[in-house]
Amino acid sequence: MKKFNPIQSIHEVATAMNSTQDPDGLLELILDRCIQICGVESGSLMLIDEKNGVLDAVTSRGMNQQLLRETKLKIGQGITGVAASTGKAKLVNDVSKDPDYIQVKEEIKSELVAPMIVEDDIIGVISLDSNRLNAFTAEMLEIVSVLAHQAGQIFKNLQTIRSLEQRTKIQATLIEISKVVSSTLDQNEVFDSIMVTMEKSLRLEKGSIVLFNKEEGLLRIVAASGLSPEEIDKGTYQPGEGITGKVFESGEPIIIESVASHPDFLNRVGYLSHFKHDPHNVSLLCAPILSEQTMLGVVNAFIVQNKHTDLKSFLDFLQVVASIISQSIKIQNLVEEAKKEISRENIQLKRELKNKYKFGSLIGKAASMEKMFEKIQLVADSRASVLITGESGTGKEMIANAIHYNSSRSENPFIKINCAAIPENLLESELFGHKKGSFTGAVTDKKGKFELADTGTIFLDEIGEMDLNLQSKLLRVLQEREIEAIGSTKAKKVDVRIIAATNAELEQLVAEKKFRADLFYRLNVVKINTPALRDRVEDIPLLMNHFLEKYTKDNNKVVKGISREASKLLLKYRWPGNVRELENVIERAVVLAQDEILSEEDFSDILSSLEDMPEHATEVTQLNHVESVSGAEPLDLGSGRLTPGQLDGLDGRAMEIVVSEVESRLIQYAMKKFRYTKTRVAKFLGINRNTLDKKIKELNIEY
Repeated sequence: MKKFNPIQSIHEVATAMNSTQDPDGLLELILDRCIQICGVESGSLMLIDEKNGVLDAVTSRGMNQQLLRETKLKIGQGITGVAASTGKAKLVNDVSKDPDYIQVKEEIKSELVAPMIVEDDIIGVISLDSNRLNAFTAEMLEIVSVLAHQAGQIFKNLQTIRSLEQRTKIQATLIEISKVVSSTLDQNEVFDSIMVTMEKSLRLEKGSIVLFNKEEGLLRIVAASGLSPEEIDKGTYQPGEGITGKVFESGEPIIIESVASHPDFLNRVGYLSHFKHDPHNVSLLCAPILSEQTMLGVVNAFIVQNKHTDLKSFLDFLQVVASIISQSIKIQNLVEEAKKEISRENIQLKRELKNKYKFGSLIGKAASMEKMFEKIQLVADSRASVLITGESGTGKEMIANAIHYNSSRSENPFIKINCAAIPENLLESELFGHKKGSFTGAVTDKKGKFELADTGTIFLDEIGEMDLNLQSKLLRVLQEREIEAIGSTKAKKVDVRIIAATNAELEQLVAEKKFRADLFYRLNVVKINTPALRDRVEDIPLLMNHFLEKYTKDNNKVVKGISREASKLLLKYRWPGNVRELENVIERAVVLAQDEILSEEDFSDILSSLEDMPEHATEVTQLNHVESVSGAEPLDLGSGRLTPGQLDGLDGRAMEIVVSEVESRLIQYAMKKFRYTKTRVAKFLGINRNTLDKKIKELNIEY
């Protein structure tokens, strides 16, 4: 046999301790060197199993492995056991003369045992055997003792490494579970993902989440790892029944090291039949799921033990998981309560909306408005597509609301989207949705507005701004009643009513090939035109009073009315922004009002800001008939022709009447043209401001 230098062996082991990534291999190296230095036939490195009070072989040479497993030396028993209990090395060159010797193999004649001691703790022994008498020397004992000390340190380091590895895995698993919980509000998905993550990341054999069902008064498995649906159905327990029921009742976590032999273990779902190895080596960990002071259930895990398993760390982990489950349940309960509250609010809101958009609540008495109300009533409960046209600010969206909330779809979704407010490259995704990964930034699946509006109505405002490519896809929705998300190859049927609105002339866009003719005809099944405010002047007083009442209430202001002069000002204005502009003007006046009656001054800044708007179609109109002093034939200055009879009727006042009428008309024209800004009017007429004021007073000009 090759001789080994003892000092070199010790140095080799010390060097390997600082560089090896294989602690188990290093323990085997130490045992090999001990056997080689002593020149013996067999040996083993054993660790103390404090729980069972025996020595457990980690590695061995020249030993019958089955015999080694079956023969467990008790601490304090035999030469090896005595060394393990006392911490003193022992050299016996004739085992037959030692009273402590217990025969394991007949051929053993000599034995050397060196304890592995780390920080005054005996953790195991190195035991060497020889078939020869007097096989060992004192020098060998000293060298083996040094190597045993090194082996003890290695094993201690190995325990630390494995503990850190286990904790790292536990921490990583907790992070994965936290990600699962934060990624979905589906409670079943959360529970299933927790069990899958625990099994995959920590290699836990089996496990389950058991929750208390108040209605049944039972604990029931809601998620499990490694169980069939039939086995899960069997997993019901009374509080206090079995290990699970007792943990639920006590609220205390528990470690059961050998579940098969525990009297409270029911094995109701057949857990033990899943373990191919010795079921007596299977441990059960249980942690209660608590929310404040309320018991919600139990989470448990089965673990097949090995010599490195740290059950306490696993139980700590399981308690954190139980806390996460508790938070998930709490969040789910809050979400469910919020859904109920939202549902109640939605019902109330829909009632309010339905009332708000009753036809009688739409303001207008003009003939054009009454005709429009009649058309809305006829079309509301049909499936026909509606195209609402009209200038900006005429209330197209309000008409769409009225149609939806007075239809049979009023309880279903009403989705609005402004086609001009969303970039073309995003509008398709907004309308039809997309699949995860279909383009950069598509990190999850997204439902489009059409899918969200299924069974309800979608309102497409500013439809004239839609890209031609999207127009073709919209046409398909109208024709086939189906949509296809970006990145998907599967079409989905939808039942959606389309209401579109535009302030553009779609017929002109069709002629210019900027809008598809076939889509235009599909949308234009029923056309509703909202009249401009200037075409229904009789509605302005109604609208003024409505907005005045609304905004005095909203802003908690005391404004009782609008002066006669201010009302005339608003009636003369042509409102290019229509009802929306009138509403904004009234709201601003109410907010800034300092008196109970709104006067011209409350609207002067608004009118001044509109000077850059397109000029009113205000011209010098033909003069109305002016009665002559004597009651002769009427005087029509607008015709430019004055008959002798007309002039005779002005006897004595011809210059005064004609000049005064011309001056009055000129001043009225200029006042309208320059928005009643007197300085600008005076400049236009070529007179000073004081003269203008004097003329207005003399001629009794109203404005």
